[in-house]
Formats: sequence, structure tokens, C-alpha cells
Amino acid sequence: MSPIVRATRPRAPIPRRLHLLLRDGTAIEGTVKVGGDQSLVSFLNSRSGWMSVTQATRTKDTEPAGHMLVQLEHIVMASAPDGKLQVASTPIAGVDERIVEVTLLGGRAVRGYLPVAPGQRLSDCVAAAGRFMGLTLARLYPEEQDVGDVAVQTASLAIVRDLHAAAPEPE
Repeated sequence: MSPIVRATRPRAPIPRRLHLLLRDGTAIEGTVKVGGDQSLVSFLNSRSGWMSVTQATRTKDTEPAGHMLVQLEHIVMASAPDGKLQVASTPIAGVDERIVEVTLLGGRAVRGYLPVAPGQRLSDCVAAAGRFMGLTLARLYPEEQDVGDVAVQTASLAIVRDLHAAAPEPE
């Protein structure tokens, strides 16, 4: 007798607190409903156009929290500051994390770890990421501020540098 296979439903969207950095330097904190089985990168890559953010505030403003629509093309970096949302999908076995520095349009830099298959070219990894790619244990420069795990928009990247390859050769 064959086992019964039951279809599973995607888990209902769950309100998640996000921090968004926009191209013009505006920082927004607010709540976005993300599928219970989605990472932040897969959520952002599945969206088009605009994203609804509730309980939203611009962090340098005194305006009351409200509802905002944010154009995805203007998001440079997104994170879940409370750590309750996985930023990137769990790497599959055999995938390495390579330390990289990405220079954003405008000159700010982010250093973090990017999952890359052994022998995979960095250019192929970035191209395959989609509109957003995940970096773990990220640090923002020149502020030297730890920002945790982040989703970075690939269109906002000017340079991606492999820091491991930049290390001097042992003698």
C-alpha cells in the first residue's frame, strides 16, 4: 500500500519588523507581512514595484508611525533587526561562505559573508542571486557599524571584491 501524500499549504504571512535603507540615505523601520516559509531575500525577489510597510517611520523623523508604500527599486539594503526573519535561504551542503566587500553606488561599503559554491565565480554567484542577495555578519563602512544579516539590492552594487582572495600569499 502506498503512503498518502497530502498537499501542503504555504504558511500564512507573518508580520515582521524590517529596517530599510534607501538610495537617498533615508532609513525606514516598519512592519511587512512575509510568508512564514520565506527568507527576506526570497520575499524581496518575489515582489515587483511597491511594498506595503505598516507602522512605518523614517528613523531620523519625528512623524508618527503610519502606512507607507516603498518602491523596491529604491531599497539598497534591508534587514530584520530583531533576528526573527532569516535573511537568506539556508545554504545547502557543500556551499562555502566567502568574505566579500560590496561597494554601493555612492561609495558606502558593506563587508559580509556570501554563500558561494566551491569553484564558483563570484560574478556568477551575484548574477544568480536575482535582485537581492544575502550577506551574513555584515558590517557597514565607513561607519564601522555591525548590521547583522542583510539583503542587498544587486542593482545598487558598484563593486564586489573577494576579500579572501585579497589576502597575501603565505611564504
